[in-house]
Amino acid sequence: MTTVPETEKFWGTDTFISYAFPLNADGSLQAPDTNPYEGLEIDGTRNFNLTPAQGSTVVNIGNGRLRGSIYRAPREASTAEFTIGFKQPKLKAAMQGSNTYTVGEGRFNGRLTNRQGSEPNVAMVVVQKGKNDNGDDRYAAFFMPKTRAILRDGAMNDNALEETFQITPDVSKKQIWGKSFTVAEHGFTSLTYEDAIFEFCPKIVGWLADGVEDTFALPTDFPAVDPDTKLAVFHFDSGVHYNTGITKSETDIVFDYTVSGLLVAVYEYQP
Repeated sequence: MTTVPETEKFWGTDTFISYAFPLNADGSLQAPDTNPYEGLEIDGTRNFNLTPAQGSTVVNIGNGRLRGSIYRAPREASTAEFTIGFKQPKLKAAMQGSNTYTVGEGRFNGRLTNRQGSEPNVAMVVVQKGKNDNGDDRYAAFFMPKTRAILRDGAMNDNALEETFQITPDVSKKQIWGKSFTVAEHGFTSLTYEDAIFEFCPKIVGWLADGVEDTFALPTDFPAVDPDTKLAVFHFDSGVHYNTGITKSETDIVFDYTVSGLLVAVYEYQP
């Protein structure tokens, strides 16, 4: 099996694994160099509760009865709540655009700072493990190209720690890897998030190519499954999907020429 059939059904439970990717001003992943950039894993994920924005209906009443109605697109933003089970200093700082710092040997995070309202945009990938209607393992995922994630600290009580991210997905004209949406291919030109189903667990990796290298390694612990069919590589700035002049393996991608700029791969691995 290579591509999940259009008619296949999926069901699952809580979240399996999730990642956040702080973005540059142009919406690109902050890959620093030619080493594989995996974003920040959100460890201990529990529940991801999405509340899509609701539209409204305007009705026309005449002669004491309904004469017609007009549906209006949502006028408010979609929201989501994401609960996690671990304090994660690096993740927390990245989400609010600050730094961690030490006093003695203690690791600190400033909270409710003057950065409120100026938190950076991040891309998020939230993955759920489940089954298809035939009982085979599948992975569903939400891809949010542009959002803000505001952390709400958890209480100290008799229960296990639970911290909550308040998520506000924003509208984007591009996928996380830089490909623009078009009517011809996608049926629309912008979205707030994408819903996808995979045979194996999806992963996103970025590299900042320097115009010298032609070989880019995948993360050692996450080799690709069926890279010829399940691994896609894009050039973020142009949105080009590399179909030729490239050799893909379980451990790396090799170009027939040198490349420069942000490269982003979307592939599947076996957890």
